[in-house]
Amino acid sequence: MGTPSSQACAVWIKEELISTDWVRLHDVCFQVLQARLPSWTEGQIHEFVELNASFVAEHLRDEASEWNVDGKPARFEIDHEQLPYIRACAQATQPILRRLRKVDPFKFEDVCKLILQKLGADAKTTQQTVDGGIDFFGSGLKIVQGTLGVPIACGALVIGQAKRYKDGNNIRETQVREFVGAAVLRKHQLSFDGRVGPLAPALFAFWTTSDFDPNAKRFARATGIWYMDGDTLANYVMHLGLEDEVLAMQESS
Repeated sequence: MGTPSSQACAVWIKEELISTDWVRLHDVCFQVLQARLPSWTEGQIHEFVELNASFVAEHLRDEASEWNVDGKPARFEIDHEQLPYIRACAQATQPILRRLRKVDPFKFEDVCKLILQKLGADAKTTQQTVDGGIDFFGSGLKIVQGTLGVPIACGALVIGQAKRYKDGNNIRETQVREFVGAAVLRKHQLSFDGRVGPLAPALFAFWTTSDFDPNAKRFARATGIWYMDGDTLANYVMHLGLEDEVLAMQESS
């Protein structure tokens, strides 16, 4: 095998980092390269680490920043020192995510409804046969948290699509674009029927147990869609105390 890129080394570190204690990135790099490149001498590995550790750190920091933008739970933390330290974050949500991926697709829509209800919205799922590309919606989601009050009429409307997909079956940009069209139409219908005010704030939510491919994610960010992947959804389920409900749905699927 030829000399790996600093980006490849960063990927290997993400895959193999397990310690939740702070450790020197240089040491982690060395250990990972020893395992991945058995034909390299210690001298070759030390030289690679000295030359590339700062670039590896930047790749890792960029990914951590993306998680923050996406609202995802962090898988690791890395500091901003010249000789950085890194540690893995405990992944208590992985068992929950595995259960979510085994839930019946229609029951996964109920999971999304329960999340909105826990967040304070009046949430419902749509009819399974004529949903028009919309799986769940909620009204009255509070835009101000805590004890401060706001008029019920200005609570946010959430219109969502739920995709219970396996790992690796990522959402494509075309799917997100199609959802936006369906969500705009549903918002118009709800306003026309007098179920929400015409000026009520609206959030379009696309939630999946898999992930979004890069183009889909860029489009979702640019248009302001509330997108959540499997890791993020599992984190919501855990923090909102919905594990028992998910387990029951999995067992009945």
